Amino acid sequence: MPLLTCGNVLSSGHSATPGRCRAAGSIRKEMSDGWSDRAVGSVLGLALGDALGAPFEFRRAHEIPSPLPAFEHPWLGLPAGTTTDDTAMARALLVSLTEHDGLDQDDVLDRLVAWLATDPPDVGSLTRSVLARVRDGERAAARAVFQERGPEVSAGNGSVMYCAPLGVAYAYRPDVLHELAPALSALTHWDDRCRTAVTAITLAIASLVRGDRTVDAIQGALVAVEDQAGAEELEFLVEAIGETRAIDGPDMGFCLFTSGVALQSALREEDFETATRRVVSLGGDADTNAAVAGALVGTQVGRSGLPASWLRRLQDRAAIEREAEALLPLTGRER
Repeated sequence: MPLLTCGNVLSSGHSATPGRCRAAGSIRKEMSDGWSDRAVGSVLGLALGDALGAPFEFRRAHEIPSPLPAFEHPWLGLPAGTTTDDTAMARALLVSLTEHDGLDQDDVLDRLVAWLATDPPDVGSLTRSVLARVRDGERAAARAVFQERGPEVSAGNGSVMYCAPLGVAYAYRPDVLHELAPALSALTHWDDRCRTAVTAITLAIASLVRGDRTVDAIQGALVAVEDQAGAEELEFLVEAIGETRAIDGPDMGFCLFTSGVALQSALREEDFETATRRVVSLGGDADTNAAVAGALVGTQVGRSGLPASWLRRLQDRAAIEREAEALLPLTGRER
């Protein structure tokens, strides 16, 4: 595993490009001292990133305006600041974790099916296919759909986009995430690369909630999955996205693109606005990429470090915040 630094994942003997990241350790001075602030920041950060990217989803990078207008444009006819399926699924997971005192896979799946029944304006194709079959009584639909579709079109980002609350919930019991994270992913996304992505993101978030150094959190997450499917590609993407690897092509919904750009964003150690604007500017599945990046950077800076003007324009902010706060007793139990 190569040495990680802010701004890049670097192999030994290479140096970072000047100006591409902040001074090493500078974000540590700005990180919240409280684990609870970081935990709530993760959830709100996910929602903010989601709402920021929603109006620009599925565009090529050259089609994204610069400077990026934030919380000014509607999404699918809904008000600016509206969140998408990323946040809706994360909230379903969040409430389930709180009410069941941990991960109850059946309950999460039931909540996702109930959410689908509300006819949300946007649902990923693989997620919709699986949940519709679960609704019709096929509880093992994720595996069946994977076997029918094959791996070429089964590694979407639909499970990694909402997994952040699991990392928050088990921040002080990270060992169990090696089992729970793949299990969560497999509810809708059976592909092993999806499980790798979810495991890496939840472990990184758990570490950041505890207040670990960013470089240690990301390095630890990558080491933890290094023997899993897609791990080598994920490591490459954390360094290459935005430099030698675009994420706005036909494969833009790939789970390792989303997890890679999110881990990269944390390593760059930038403020929340700068980090999430950059992710959206890369194009592709902008809302999902920014949601997962927002969850990681939101954990770094905490609720207190999120942009107040964005929070004021976030639709359902009060409800999302209450739900995040309700998870805190579970998160802090093993401190």
